[in-house]
Amino acid sequence: MAEASGKLRPAVVLVADRTLSADYRVLFEGVFATMQTTSVPEWAMRRLVSPPMPTDAAGRAHAAPLGLRRIESALLAHTPLTRNDVVCTTPEALPRLLGPWVKLVGVSSSDPLGQGMSNTTTASFWKGDLYTRVWTARLMSYLREAKRAHGFRILAGGAGAWQLAQHPGEAEGIDTIFEGYFETSGPELVADILAGKEPPSRVVTTEPGVPRIRPIAAASLLGVIELSRGCGNGCGFCTMAHQKMGHLPADTILADLTTNVGYGVRSVVSGSEDFFRYGAEGHKVSFERLHALLVAMRSVRGLRFMQLDHANISSVLQLDNAQLREVRRLLTWEGQADYLWLNLGVESANGALVQANSPGKFGPFDPASWDLMVEEAGHRLAKAGFFPVFSLILGLPGETPADVTRTLRLVRRLAAQRCVVFPVFHEPVRPGHGEPFRLDTMTPEHLDLYTACYEINFRNVPRLYWDNQRAGGVPLLKRLLIQALGRVETHSWRRNFARVRRQLARRTAADTPTAQLAATAKANE
Repeated sequence: MAEASGKLRPAVVLVADRTLSADYRVLFEGVFATMQTTSVPEWAMRRLVSPPMPTDAAGRAHAAPLGLRRIESALLAHTPLTRNDVVCTTPEALPRLLGPWVKLVGVSSSDPLGQGMSNTTTASFWKGDLYTRVWTARLMSYLREAKRAHGFRILAGGAGAWQLAQHPGEAEGIDTIFEGYFETSGPELVADILAGKEPPSRVVTTEPGVPRIRPIAAASLLGVIELSRGCGNGCGFCTMAHQKMGHLPADTILADLTTNVGYGVRSVVSGSEDFFRYGAEGHKVSFERLHALLVAMRSVRGLRFMQLDHANISSVLQLDNAQLREVRRLLTWEGQADYLWLNLGVESANGALVQANSPGKFGPFDPASWDLMVEEAGHRLAKAGFFPVFSLILGLPGETPADVTRTLRLVRRLAAQRCVVFPVFHEPVRPGHGEPFRLDTMTPEHLDLYTACYEINFRNVPRLYWDNQRAGGVPLLKRLLIQALGRVETHSWRRNFARVRRQLARRTAADTPTAQLAATAKANE
């Protein structure tokens, strides 16, 4: 019996770290929250930046990360478990659910050790530790104690599972680290665990598992709906490098949309590593399939706003201007958004360097024209009504000072149009893909590039944030509070840049021949 006297007795409990267990309204809120360090007071994080996700009396989360919803659906479809046997919850509600009846706790985190590229970049400029790391460590400490009391197994996964696999000393108490999409072999793994079999310490799968995907059973965090999963472009800094892309059937996507609306989620996010590649054969885009999907999605009533996620430069350039305008028209729902943004990975202005690190990124185009491709894609997207969010990677393996200078020139050209540009530090996700980039390897040229990007962002991010929150139905008072917090952070960023510039100047002075001779002479005294 999974439920008695109104209290759930689940066999499987699914939970995510606290940054992924919050009541965000739009995607930018979640992105902003996961980048924060403990320099922000915890009360402000919990109440304003990352407000708690509501749960029912039994402990079920009103909405849960899509990854957990997919696990829930896979277990319901491919094992004998029922809705009361599998519960998605929040860290705060765990005490209501854990007991000797629990056989497995599944834990998900996008950045359990704070090693994600955007987050390591933030932590380099700010004091304190990343909340993703702090809150995940707190969650795991509680689960280890509960495991000793109740004897359940712990399965860890999510986008940050690679961090735990590379640092087993940080994975205390975890029985199995699962890397990849759960539908491929996860249901069988859970069935074995429930049958009392000893689980493997690590599972790695590169298949997208699309044929086994089932619609979600309840609302997803931020209303995220998968259009496609995987990528396969071979990028050495991405967990999707070797996971080939698979596209979900339209009826599954529409079912997920309908479920979210039924739970009162009116602002959703399209989940894909390349939005414009939906329905594509390889890297050749299919406007017809994408168009048909968007037309069908508009038939779901009650939706205010859909935020996009990622897109590839080469996919954008395969569509003509009329097609881009038509896609933008179909993405205009009840909540009008003037800043409908999507992230475009530029990485560097040097196409040869990008190709060496991302061999599948160019599709049918010539890497030698990469910087021109970036400019054209940005211009055409902006003209069609989108808002480009470009990302760069500092410290790519093989990067030269000339590459940094060339990228700075590209950023200054991009600044003439509506956009933002986020530079992040290189972080290899597997051995053999270069070294991490840190402040102690930063050059003055890197800092010039970094600060040039952020001056663009200081001007445009507040407008983007305000527009997205308005379209997503965020109350006026919260929007005003976030804007005030953003102004404070802008001043703090500029102070941090000045501090790092002084540090670089001292380091550069210490590296001059005169300084080195003086240091040698002093050491020989």
